[in-house]
Amino acid sequence: MNIYDFDNTIFKGDSSVKFVKYSFFKHPLIVSLSTIKALKEYIKGSNLGQIKSELFSFVKKIPNLEEYVTLFILKYKKNIKQFYLDRQREDDIIISASFDFIIIPFCQKIGIKNIIATKYDPKNGHIIGENCKGKEKIKRLRKEFPNIVVNEAYSDSLSDLPMFEIAKKAYLVRNNKLEEYIVKEN
Repeated sequence: MNIYDFDNTIFKGDSSVKFVKYSFFKHPLIVSLSTIKALKEYIKGSNLGQIKSELFSFVKKIPNLEEYVTLFILKYKKNIKQFYLDRQREDDIIISASFDFIIIPFCQKIGIKNIIATKYDPKNGHIIGENCKGKEKIKRLRKEFPNIVVNEAYSDSLSDLPMFEIAKKAYLVRNNKLEEYIVKEN
């Protein structure tokens, strides 16, 4: 099996940022208020999870969120990178720090079945559990796929070094170009 980060890896850009911008043009007042709350959390020194929860708190006020997310996906489906489409396999796993209510339907739309993302409750505006980043990605991967053997791991960032460490081969993704990354042993 191969594992992939989503944002800036198989998706051109950051899907969360694009979702907030997309939403700002459709619902400027509620997105602005959520952004102000997120900035206050940032200034207070809150953790990333709390900041993200506040930033996305506007989603609880969007009617028909599922339909809204579908329209977002239709607009940004073109952002899936060609390198990924050329090598996509049925057993690929996407592991993302972005929220599940966006990432799961997005991945399903392009034929990906195995998806791990930060769990978010859009009804109350809170992250459920931990933000799925760094070592948390591996913890969640091992929980959902306990006996997995990872052939290849792909990410745009060394914050995903834990993913690279469990793979037989690792690749840094720069736009549509892949650079093999050799994990140094301690």
